Order: sequence, then C-alpha cells, then structure tokens
Amino acid sequence: MKLTFLFLSFILSVNVFCQNLDIEEKDSILFEQYLPDLEITVSNADFVKKWNRTKFYVKSVYDYARIASAMLTSYEDSLSKIESKFGKKRYLSKCNKSLKKEFGNEIKEMSINRGVYLMKMIYRNTGLTAYDIIQKYRGGGTAFWFQTLCLISGQNLKRTYLPEDEDLLIERAIGLIDSGKMVFYKRVPITDEARKALKKAKKKKKRKKKKN
Repeated sequence: MKLTFLFLSFILSVNVFCQNLDIEEKDSILFEQYLPDLEITVSNADFVKKWNRTKFYVKSVYDYARIASAMLTSYEDSLSKIESKFGKKRYLSKCNKSLKKEFGNEIKEMSINRGVYLMKMIYRNTGLTAYDIIQKYRGGGTAFWFQTLCLISGQNLKRTYLPEDEDLLIERAIGLIDSGKMVFYKRVPITDEARKALKKAKKKKKRKKKKN
C-alpha cells in the first residue's frame, strides 16, 4: 500500500508538460530546472538512479522528520527553562514516553536507509545528531531512541548534515517538497503532544518569516 502511494506520489510530482516522457527524461528536466549548480561526476543513468532513490527516501520520512523535529524542538525549549537537575530528569522521562507513544514501533521497523535519512533530516531541523538524542533521552527510562541504533548500525552517530556537499540531493528534494513541487507520504500525528508541537513550530515559522 505504501509503495503504491509513493509510486503515485512520484508520478504526480512531475510537471504536467512532462507527462509524455519516461522517468529518466522527466528527471533530466527536473535536474536542469532545480539542480543547475550541481557538478555531475557520474553518468546520467547513475545520477538519475541516485536522484530517484534520494527522492523516494526523503518523501517516505519527510513527515516523520517534521513531527519528530517539532516535538524535540518543543522539548528543548521547555528543558532550557528547567533549572533543577531532578526536574530535567523527570521532564526527559516524560518526553521519552511521549516519543514512544507517538511513534511506537514505526521507527524500530524502518529500514537502515530510511533511518539514516530520518536522522539527517532531524539534524537539519533541530541541530541534534543521533548521538545527541540518544545521550539525552536515554535518561528517560525506556531509552526509546536506543532503538534507532539498529537502524544506523555501522554509521557515525555524530554525523551532521551537509546541504552543500554530500547531502545536496537531500536538500534539493526537501526544497521541492517545501515549495509544493513534489508530494510526499503523509503521516498524521497521533498524540496531542505531537499536534501541539507542530502548531507551535508553525507559529514560530510564521514569526520568523515576518521578521525577514
């Protein structure tokens, strides 16, 4: 079901004037339109494959990253206002339970590749690496975020996000989604905690736009 939706999403994301072209030609047009400053050092076929793969993973975890980032950012804001060590520990325990309630086994059941993309996109939004999240939120009792270790086994947990370098294609794919030029797999927030965090993030984004 998910794969079918993602396939349909990919088809719908291409401009109408490309409708009679095959996938490689469609993406070639997108490359020219959205990736003009990208230095291509591989064959077009390899690049098309890499670009399609990047879009697939970005679309599949975009909403997970958006929801998780909103929750983590909200927690970080609240945490900065708590002075006592005990108070912080108790609050982190509550946050850990909220994250587990929101995502349940979904994170644990993700593929390694989806897990890597998810953590990169969360870092992009929050500045928190997988290592930071695990180190901070494991104190919450059940260590929910330790489950991500099985997703990124063999990866650098302190890896950041490099939008102008190795993560350029991810950045461009996110840009297409943010600008409404590419659809993505939507994941509806389950808990009130997540919905409140998203609402808070939306307001914060609006205030930032007004300042600019």
